[in-house]
Amino acid sequence: MTDVSQLDELPMVADTPLTDQAVAEFLLNNPDFFTRQPELLTQLQVSHSERGVVSLVEIQLDRLRHRVRDLEGEISNLVAAAGKNSELFDTFARAQQQLFQTHNIYQALVILEELSSQLQLDCSLRLFDSLDDKLFLDRKAFESFRVAHLSQRPVYLGRLRKQESELLFEQPPQLGSFVVLPLGIEHQIGVLSFASIDGGHFQPAMDTLFVEQLALVLTRLIHHWEYTREVID
Repeated sequence: MTDVSQLDELPMVADTPLTDQAVAEFLLNNPDFFTRQPELLTQLQVSHSERGVVSLVEIQLDRLRHRVRDLEGEISNLVAAAGKNSELFDTFARAQQQLFQTHNIYQALVILEELSSQLQLDCSLRLFDSLDDKLFLDRKAFESFRVAHLSQRPVYLGRLRKQESELLFEQPPQLGSFVVLPLGIEHQIGVLSFASIDGGHFQPAMDTLFVEQLALVLTRLIHHWEYTREVID
């Protein structure tokens, strides 16, 4: 029967003493060592801070149990995230369907307000060429915002300075976070924004697929309404 003393038979290089590193390298280079010497698994004992002296088998089982618990936690988080994403998809899909039934920007605003209410957010729609003071956004005033936050990416997520948030919202949350999307295909026609009172709600790493699709639908509807009005006129 093989015993622990057989570890003394590990090869030495140039008669150098056996070291921890040499043993570690040997075991790494011989992953089947304990398969060939299975009795060592129960003979070798390691000091454990809580359980005293335990065997390598017990340590491995402990690590496997911890890993299983970690994996179960990760799976639970993934399932919860998938459920939340499914709910968000349904919410945005319904809003888009309702938007397609609208005939002007004011009907669309009602849908956007309903959507933001369901998401516990505030919504803002601003258009550069609007004749309505409540919707109008000065293009030059927005240019500094665009250069600062949208020159490198199509959507901004995060916090804003007071002056920036007041450009888009009548009463923005003071310590909140925002998502800001320019509207337009060939050229920008306005800005769609959502705000949360939670300063950490909107973060740069978040997926923006749903809000980008919403912005695209709204952009195409606005172009359609403008074209329709021009044809009628």
